[in-house]
Amino acid sequence: MDDKLIDIAIESYSKAVVLKTYLEANGVDCFLKNVNVLQGAVSEGVKVQIREADANKALQLLTYKHHSDEAKKASQQLRKILVPIDFSVPSQNAARFAVMLAAKSGSEIKLLHVFNSPVVDMIPFTDVASIQIDFDMNYNLLRQSAKEKLTKFYNDLVAFTAEMGIDNVPIGYTLREGYAAYGIVEVSQKYKPGIIVMGTKGEGYSSTELVGRVASEVSADTKLPLLVIPEKAVLRGVDEVKNVLYVTNFDESDYVSIRKLLRVVAPFSIKLHCVHVSDKPDSPVIKAQSESLKDYFRIISPAMDVDFSVISSHDMVGAFQKIIKDRGINLVALTTLKRSLIFKLFNPSLSKKMLYQSDVPVLLFHE
Repeated sequence: MDDKLIDIAIESYSKAVVLKTYLEANGVDCFLKNVNVLQGAVSEGVKVQIREADANKALQLLTYKHHSDEAKKASQQLRKILVPIDFSVPSQNAARFAVMLAAKSGSEIKLLHVFNSPVVDMIPFTDVASIQIDFDMNYNLLRQSAKEKLTKFYNDLVAFTAEMGIDNVPIGYTLREGYAAYGIVEVSQKYKPGIIVMGTKGEGYSSTELVGRVASEVSADTKLPLLVIPEKAVLRGVDEVKNVLYVTNFDESDYVSIRKLLRVVAPFSIKLHCVHVSDKPDSPVIKAQSESLKDYFRIISPAMDVDFSVISSHDMVGAFQKIIKDRGINLVALTTLKRSLIFKLFNPSLSKKMLYQSDVPVLLFHE
């Protein structure tokens, strides 16, 4: 039984060799199968095998290696921040928050405004050339107006940084024509920011502006962390971010999202509240998942102050609202992935409460 071989992984040849070296350096004999003898370096589907008796030890080593790799990634700080704006007060709040975040994390900022050039109804012309001239004039006027507003917004933000004594944040800006979400996604693909920061408005604003729907589309298409500053958010400074709520659904997406979260909050001294709401809090599965998440934090960020809670409730909305109030939460972070969670968290009534009616910034991860 002890000599029976089992597959622990299937990798390319180069990765299989690295894994074999790691396991053997830690006392686990390892064997490679399906290696191309003539061209080993280009082999694919190489099986990494171990003795069945070493399975538990090997799995523990692989788990530790994975978490250690995640810790290295989590230690990387933000380098670029993209801030889509529409010149509204929420956009101004978002840009100012981004500046303070950039000052803490040593990042640069790019302001982005996407203006829309709609086709308007006109009295019919018989002269096709006249129609083209009218469209060109309309486009040029819209672009010039957007450029002037963007320049003023930029100058106001630079003045704000001077007032705050922030002189180490490079700020640039760019102008795009098109639909807001598409323009933001296009620029993010080229600029490659570590996070997008944008303001969101309450009800009563036109859908062409930066509202929750646009934020949701951007998060889904870019897969980048999206920090949403609600209209009612009271922002005096990023240094006030002391208590962060991470909404966990106890699945694989947590590990990626937590790594991204740590990149954002790395410059701050915070207490992280990992909370799961369930109507079956005593389930053995939930208890096991909670312990697994605790182990992950012990490896990836052992110095962080983390509180783990499983709340018993049938009212997820009310439970999170109470936690935000009782624990003085300054930032809410959650992942929009599993339908079991997204259906409950992002139906229209809750999105209004978590984003539009909230005075707490929300950090969205989309996996």
